[in-house]
Amino acid sequence: MTLAVLAIFVFARCTPSPPTPLDTEDPRDTEVVEQVHHEEASLTLSVRRVEQPGWSGRAVVATVTAGPRRHVRVVPAPRPAPLAEIIASDSPPQPFAAINGGFYETDGTPMGLVRAGGHDAHAADPRGGSGILVVERGLPRIVYADDYEPSASITDGLQSIDRLVDSGASLVSPRASRRRAARSAVALDRHGALHLVVAFDDRAVGRETESRIELAEDATRTGPTIAQMAELLMRAPADGGVGAVQALGLDGGFSTSLLVKSASGSLSVVAFHATINGLLVSVNDE
Repeated sequence: MTLAVLAIFVFARCTPSPPTPLDTEDPRDTEVVEQVHHEEASLTLSVRRVEQPGWSGRAVVATVTAGPRRHVRVVPAPRPAPLAEIIASDSPPQPFAAINGGFYETDGTPMGLVRAGGHDAHAADPRGGSGILVVERGLPRIVYADDYEPSASITDGLQSIDRLVDSGASLVSPRASRRRAARSAVALDRHGALHLVVAFDDRAVGRETESRIELAEDATRTGPTIAQMAELLMRAPADGGVGAVQALGLDGGFSTSLLVKSASGSLSVVAFHATINGLLVSVNDE
């Protein structure tokens, strides 16, 4: 794999049909994520050139370090909608980063757990995927769905198909589908930094400006396989990855979305269709 950083901006201080679950391994000995709190959390956006067998494109990564003023929350939506519209309903202060949420049914209802502000907007469901991102006492982590236990201390939760990395190793089986598509994922490294990642093939880009990348129909036909996405996430930062200890795949393809806004700049990766909810990470808001 060849990867080069195209641009780095530091904003510091301050698909509709039900998918087939991945064929993944199921280790339960999860490596503990060390939550290293900085005096102030920071948000960094990087756009990276990626060359892997079968596709050529970009990975866009929003990284938020752990800190006492980092806030991670799920923003639910009553119906599928563009990510920017969903996040606008929450009126988050800048800087912030947001990514599309989990999968949804053909009738527009979410698959699996959607918990926001201590209340379940949708219950956990075995069909919703093997992984759940939970935020407990302000700290995010990814748990195996069968091990999830509801608790009043869990303010937010998002279930999706499927866990991609655990204990720093890929969970994607060699038997998993080799289908190509734009991908989206949330990952945690061993220091507790949270990474929102989308990856897409150049052929999937329909229109592009300096601060906006609109994906087109090829978002479901081109891009990394799920195994390549897991490999990209778990690679060390020096090798072009994010050093993921844990990672959860989100609803990529036609729902692949990322939104980063700051007083010093912004970037939007706009889905060809929509998403049913969003994962929002804001920095240094009270």
